Amino acid sequence: MNTKLKRLALSGVMAIGLVSSTAALAHPRWVLPSHFTVSKEGGDWLTFDVTASHGTFVFDKPAGSDRAFVIMPDGRSERPNFVVKGKRRSMFDFYFGEEGTHKVAINNEPTYYTQYKVGRRDTVKWLKANKVERDALLTEGSRDIVTQLSYTRAESYITVGKPTEKALEIEGKLLEMKPLTHPSDIVEGEPVIFQFFYNGTPQKDVTAEITREGTLYRNHQQQIDVTSDKDGKISFTPDVAGRYLMKANYKGELNNHLLADKASVNVHLTFEAQLN
Repeated sequence: MNTKLKRLALSGVMAIGLVSSTAALAHPRWVLPSHFTVSKEGGDWLTFDVTASHGTFVFDKPAGSDRAFVIMPDGRSERPNFVVKGKRRSMFDFYFGEEGTHKVAINNEPTYYTQYKVGRRDTVKWLKANKVERDALLTEGSRDIVTQLSYTRAESYITVGKPTEKALEIEGKLLEMKPLTHPSDIVEGEPVIFQFFYNGTPQKDVTAEITREGTLYRNHQQQIDVTSDKDGKISFTPDVAGRYLMKANYKGELNNHLLADKASVNVHLTFEAQLN
């Protein structure tokens, strides 16, 4: 194969890889526990499904569980047991024996994608590179160059016995959600209040889509759409008991950021509304 053909083949492989990466990022990733509360004396095992899917609790792509962790009621972090990765989902188990509220989370590392235009037709291209890395990779004549930081938290809360507050605390990094209504107190027909923070500061204009399970078996999504106010708060009322998925996103410009020009960051929360 001559040098020109090699370059063409390599660029084709890179393009396919970038499209695949972008497509994977476009699928919301979530973690679904078998139960949200444990009332058994001495605790119990719970199992968790993890996937990346546009459907609410529909298994699609096998998002990994190897980065999963559990924030215990006293604030320390523990790793899960028995992690397994399948073709359309991954799974892990954890024994919940300590009384109080636990946070289960799978937080990815920040990733950076650079978009730019080249050629007379303003062809849009992508690089998996931050602002420091991109200059060595950009094509000569590139223009309209923008680098985006992407980050996602997939979370849920489990309460053993009496609810506690320690595991609800935020760490002050990128987009986070603090449940002002305790997750174990979410009940059908009653208002719920969550608060969003960006780098530890209340963040307005976070958009959230909240959808109850069972979308495959009804004609309408019955999705709740809300946007955070100046204090970072959203309020909504789950009309029906069941399991819900909240997909929250914030897009904004980054000022004087070393690695990116803008951010698109997410919190994907799985929670339960109990019968009233």
